[in-house]
Amino acid sequence: MTKVSNTDYDSFYPTSANVLNVTGSFTADALTLIGGYDAGANGATVNINGTNITLYSIYGGKNNGSVTGNHVNFLGGTTIFTPETAIITGGYGSGTVTDNHVNISEGSTVMYNGGNGGYGSMIKGGESSSGDAEANTVTISGTLEPTSSGILAIYGGQSTAASKSAKNNSVTITGNAAINTTAATDRIYIAGGVTNGETTGNTVTISGNSTFGSGTVHINGGAGGVANDNTVTISGGTVKGYIYGGYGDTEASGNTVTIEKDAVLDSETRIYGGMAVDYSVNPAVYGTANNNTINILKAITVKHILGGEGSTATGNTLNIAAKNVTVGDEGVVGFQNMNFYLPSDIASGDTMLTINSSATDLTGVTIGTAAQTGVNLNQGDTVTLISNTNGFTGTAATTTLTTAPKATSLTVDTSYKFAITQEATAVTATVADKTETSNTDRAKSLVETRAAGTTFVNAGADMLASQGFAQAANAVAIEAAENVSKEAAGAPAANAFTPFAAFGGSSFRAQTGSYVDTKGFGLNVGFAREISNPQGKLLFGPIVEYGGGSYDSYLEDAAGTHGEGGSHYFGVGIMARQVNHDGLYYEGSLRGGRVTSDYKSNMDTLGKVNYDSASNYWAFHLGVGKTYNLSNNNILDGYLKYFYSHQAGDTTTIHIENAADERGSFDAVDSHRLRIGARLTHKVNERNSFYGGLAYQYEFGGEARAHFAGGGNVPSPSVKGSSGMLELGWQVKPGGPVTIDLGMTGWAGKQRGGSIQLGANWTF
Repeated sequence: MTKVSNTDYDSFYPTSANVLNVTGSFTADALTLIGGYDAGANGATVNINGTNITLYSIYGGKNNGSVTGNHVNFLGGTTIFTPETAIITGGYGSGTVTDNHVNISEGSTVMYNGGNGGYGSMIKGGESSSGDAEANTVTISGTLEPTSSGILAIYGGQSTAASKSAKNNSVTITGNAAINTTAATDRIYIAGGVTNGETTGNTVTISGNSTFGSGTVHINGGAGGVANDNTVTISGGTVKGYIYGGYGDTEASGNTVTIEKDAVLDSETRIYGGMAVDYSVNPAVYGTANNNTINILKAITVKHILGGEGSTATGNTLNIAAKNVTVGDEGVVGFQNMNFYLPSDIASGDTMLTINSSATDLTGVTIGTAAQTGVNLNQGDTVTLISNTNGFTGTAATTTLTTAPKATSLTVDTSYKFAITQEATAVTATVADKTETSNTDRAKSLVETRAAGTTFVNAGADMLASQGFAQAANAVAIEAAENVSKEAAGAPAANAFTPFAAFGGSSFRAQTGSYVDTKGFGLNVGFAREISNPQGKLLFGPIVEYGGGSYDSYLEDAAGTHGEGGSHYFGVGIMARQVNHDGLYYEGSLRGGRVTSDYKSNMDTLGKVNYDSASNYWAFHLGVGKTYNLSNNNILDGYLKYFYSHQAGDTTTIHIENAADERGSFDAVDSHRLRIGARLTHKVNERNSFYGGLAYQYEFGGEARAHFAGGGNVPSPSVKGSSGMLELGWQVKPGGPVTIDLGMTGWAGKQRGGSIQLGANWTF
């Protein structure tokens, strides 16, 4: 074991904050490690990472006053605690204890003593003997292994004072955490916050593949004299035992328990929203248990579900959003509201809640129902909300919950009205009315991907028509000069193909009725050759292009729908430019390749939506211009260019989290752009030139259309309209067979944003 600090290794009670690193193998049965003691009990850390370390207890920080900001981290290896009451605490003090943490990470094993059948080991984020405990945490993704049977307590924060609070503390058990026990009679107590005073805002979260041993687990969001507004969420792992949102002697109100996703509960498990009972008094004294909520969002089988238990218990709610929920012989009690949210996989004849107990008391209970996203029922279909073969006592009030129409596909919203009937052994809901309305606006977001792909392909054309041609011309000029310097035979024009390259990055916003932001790059690599003819010179050659980037699309709708993804293209082509002796030139290019794109979004009630797409593209451009030699080494270039690109259509599967997958058919996108402009180049010397230019562009097409299974007219994003361009650049010949051209463009209008382009060429 080693210690890294500014104090000597033999002191484990340093007077200033330290980092204490424990590694290797170490055995000291009576040893207590304290990262920071007394005045140093703030901001201290103890890191444990050893192969076989035996200790008594660990404190991140310990003080007779307030303690804050300490950490105990188990980073790997095995740590063995020898006493019957081993303690691991992030921070301990007599004053306010805040923001202290214990983390047992995956790969770490902590061997704890269960107390040989008594009250054993304790793990606490923070503990105060006389003050409040706030915002302390315990996080476990490693393994806790017992050396004897008994009890293990895990508390986010605890105050042992009579009237102090435990607020906003938490316990998180996640990943592959394994908290094991020796025998079925062993117990594990887990609580976000514990005190004799008030516990508020504490949480326990269990997720991942977390497992517990054969003993009984007691999970409590908050436990105290008053336990209000605490939360337990179980979204994974396997649990057997008792689950309480809040447990208070005099009050337990506003607590929440949620069971969802991959949680697995043993059939002997009991779930309580709020318990206000003081069993230390004989007979027991009952308090107030109001407005507690239990959310069952997946199919489970448990023994008992209770909303609120106290001398006063009102406003307690059970929300069930899954079918095939089963409760055993202790039944469902203590609720004033029972709401059933029909899940997307519900079918006529299905049952949501089955109760295998004596008659269920529905006196004073209001039962409501609503359909979730993706439900596909027809008028007259019936679903059983509650089934109990032993029937019911009392008569429930019924209501159809008020909900907005739910998206059932990309283009359709559906609303349901239900008639709820209490029968002898079942409470049922029958579809009394089903209304489908078209809502195609959100589907426009998926089509924006096509606009993004066209933007990237068009950016490749722009770069080729500017930097690509410029660097091709520079490449052959250098080659010609090299030939002359070597006294090569023939005219100065190059007789072989010469390599060149152009690279650019861009950030654009395309106004499409909504808008699409793109951030991308493009690369042209080619080989150019120049041949003299009676009119002048012909420059031509093959090219390879690659480019793309990321995009974000935003609809100007009430939901603020945001789509994102990436689009990339790869293609080949040819280019040619004829430059006449009088400065007149005309040029063209032809390119073709493939575009791949992906899309993802989180669409309100539909949840996560995503798809992948791929299609071919081809494009060409034609241009004509003339250069004028002005005075003072200035050259004016006036031009007119036409650009066309075609992105072929595609049909793909669209994956929707809360509804069935759909097939989407995307039409081809055709872009027609006409650009007129001029560039002025000033030659400073033989090696340096600067240029600037202006251009006007009009897009005649660029409309993207699509069709989805739900039908309806999907709005089509379009980049049609006018844009203006300003360009600035610097051309430099640093010497040798190299030229560099650095250019910047800025756009305003329909297309907004800018790009940076770098052209380079070399000869070998």
